Amino acid sequence: MATCLSLSLPAQEILPGSLYAADNLQRLHFSAQETDWIKQHRNIRVAVRNGWMPIEFQLENQKHKGVSIQYLQKISQLTGLKFTIVDYHDNITSNEASLVTGIRGKQMPMGFSLLATPYLETPNAIYVASHNKLYQSEIQLDQLTHKTVAVFRNGPLSQRLSELVPGIKIKLVDIADEAFEYLDAGLVDAYVGNELVLDYHLDFHKIKAIRKSGVTAITSTVFMAASDTEPMLRSILNKASLQIGTNPPDILEAWRRSPENPLTKYLVSALSFFAVLLLIQLFKLYQANKKQAVAAQHAIWFQANHDFLTKLPNRFQLKYELDQALQAAMRHPNTLGVMIIDLDNFKEINDTAGHAVGDEVLIKVAARIQSIILPPNFTARFGGDEFLIVIQQDASEEKLRQLCDQLIAVMAAPFTIQQKSFVASISIGVSLFPDNSLQAEELIMFADQALYQAKRTGKNKFILFNEGMHDAFTRRTHLSNELRYAVQKNQLHLQYQPIFNLTDLRCDKVEALLRWQHPEFGTLSPEAFISIAEENGYIIELGEWVFQQTIRDFEQINQRFGQVEICINISPLQFSQSAPIHHFISNLAARSISGDHFCFEITEGLLLEPSGNVIETLNSMHEHGIKLAIDDFGTGYSSLAYLNKFKIDYVKIDKSFIKQITSNLNDQALCKTIIFMGKQLNIKLIAEGVETLAQENMLKEMGCQYSQGYYRARPSDLDDL
Repeated sequence: MATCLSLSLPAQEILPGSLYAADNLQRLHFSAQETDWIKQHRNIRVAVRNGWMPIEFQLENQKHKGVSIQYLQKISQLTGLKFTIVDYHDNITSNEASLVTGIRGKQMPMGFSLLATPYLETPNAIYVASHNKLYQSEIQLDQLTHKTVAVFRNGPLSQRLSELVPGIKIKLVDIADEAFEYLDAGLVDAYVGNELVLDYHLDFHKIKAIRKSGVTAITSTVFMAASDTEPMLRSILNKASLQIGTNPPDILEAWRRSPENPLTKYLVSALSFFAVLLLIQLFKLYQANKKQAVAAQHAIWFQANHDFLTKLPNRFQLKYELDQALQAAMRHPNTLGVMIIDLDNFKEINDTAGHAVGDEVLIKVAARIQSIILPPNFTARFGGDEFLIVIQQDASEEKLRQLCDQLIAVMAAPFTIQQKSFVASISIGVSLFPDNSLQAEELIMFADQALYQAKRTGKNKFILFNEGMHDAFTRRTHLSNELRYAVQKNQLHLQYQPIFNLTDLRCDKVEALLRWQHPEFGTLSPEAFISIAEENGYIIELGEWVFQQTIRDFEQINQRFGQVEICINISPLQFSQSAPIHHFISNLAARSISGDHFCFEITEGLLLEPSGNVIETLNSMHEHGIKLAIDDFGTGYSSLAYLNKFKIDYVKIDKSFIKQITSNLNDQALCKTIIFMGKQLNIKLIAEGVETLAQENMLKEMGCQYSQGYYRARPSDLDDL
């Protein structure tokens, strides 16, 4: 019946309210293309859930209500977009809706990507039943040690509790009512869940036998996600949501509930009963209870606003402090700095030494940061192994650089934990108010982009944000979203560059070079997208495509060039998930193609500390005749022990040494040394980036066997080779 009724009613719409005006578009710094897009796409279909009170739910009249709906109304008022609501389902597609609300964690439908900032972030609270001894006082997370706790099944909360609370026993539930039944039956000691949702549930259903007994520092975030086919819509919504911010106070207050504490009526009855006989004693008791209540309230406030592990302020308190600092900086014109710190090798510490040691490292890192960052400056734990600092005192660019240098220096000394030493270097991204932005969320976003650049370009360093960095990050994000579908959209192709034998100038080899025909940016070389593919895990699929295409091209190459080796670049990540490499070898055998027609080019870093899987894959390659070449030799590591340890057929001298070889004596000496070493180890040398006859002649005189570069042949499509 509900389905029929829904189909018979007109779709619910959210229209621009009285606040909408054309100048909103300018105030939000929309580009001309974004403004035109809004005019042409006023009606946006948005998928909303119908049973998650008070975040988003449906009334009996089929109207949707809740936090999500009011947030959409604010976006509509700012942008002029009209939203038409459709019912969400697990297999929703971009053909049905361009926007989805109520996204928790990583549970997101295919074809959609999260907006830059959550529209709701609320703490998780602890709830207990009246017959449990925990009911009598305010409690903290560590009191749940070895207790059985109910947690919502779909979400990261159970894992976080397991990490933070030793010995906790998790009981997964599908809905809040199931958890409340477990509490009432004594099957669990407590229930930990979203404070906003559960307070509303208790108040709405007038449940008196269960109450909130504490607030944790673990938060739940709720995002909107836009269709990957609408990048302009995502950009517009990102700007609108940054303007509105997370947890708009007027929306939050409209849906926040404070269920009556059932202890209150018993306390009032007790006071009334003993009022005449024990007035003096009750007064003393009242005073004691008042102090205890104040202490309990302070404890709850501290838990809600501080990190459980480091005791530093958490994201909630950070937002408040940053807003206050920005308001003060606007009232009394002043500069302000935002710094985000990330540990460079924290995952390795956790993986090799365990999470307990990782927690100790975080505590010690926080202490070292606070030894440098002094009040009135402000340090918070931003999440995971990230810390955020707000510099309010003397936030000049020069001062920020000094502080970054001091922070990197103070982290250089090893941490001693459980009689072992651990080193945790840091990378830092910095943004400035008012130079980079006037808004808190943008300052954080820009500092994060600077941090990302610092980690990409070497780690253990700091970088200050600039506008070009934001453009590059936006372009990189755009490319990442589209690279995901490059294979299935047939946007990839191979070019081949000949490699010549300097003895007789025959073309003995060709290197397969991947190209991406991007619909907007044209032909992109690997330098523009391979690092993106490695960061996002797309490199495995791209590598499989290259394997398949080189096999398809093999017969034509052999017909035109004779016995020519095809060189294929292999990412270290392809060795960590080596099934496609073994599948390629099997395909060669199935087609009766000898492996000695192929050569894999790898970087030297893969061989420094190879895993068992890497060694096994290398052995399998050699067994089938596939040769091995070290690419970009001389630019990476000083250790050369791997040259003796593994069977290496070729070393490719990096083009940076070839460029000035005819005029730079140091480059000449390095090339001579590399070529001499290769001869002694029976390894053949290939010079990359050869652009002149003079370069080629000098390399030939030195004893280099192969030449590759624009002087003899540029990369080209197979038909033009």
